[in-house]
Amino acid sequence: MLTTQLWVKREEGQRFMGYKEICSLCKGNGYITIVVKGKDEIKQCWLCESKGEKEYSQAEVDDLIYRTYYKK
Repeated sequence: MLTTQLWVKREEGQRFMGYKEICSLCKGNGYITIVVKGKDEIKQCWLCESKGEKEYSQAEVDDLIYRTYYKK
């Protein structure tokens, strides 16, 4: 069901199905708080580039599945 919904929502001209995950560092906010010399500073998340989510291509997902399930 999820796969079908992703195909329906794909952008025009996109040849592969994109996969998204909420960023584990900023929790989808796009910003993180870092303590520098005893003071809290708000910085942009470098892991997701302040988007709040990470995007993976089909090749990256296929590689992850292969490494996880088939190459033990």
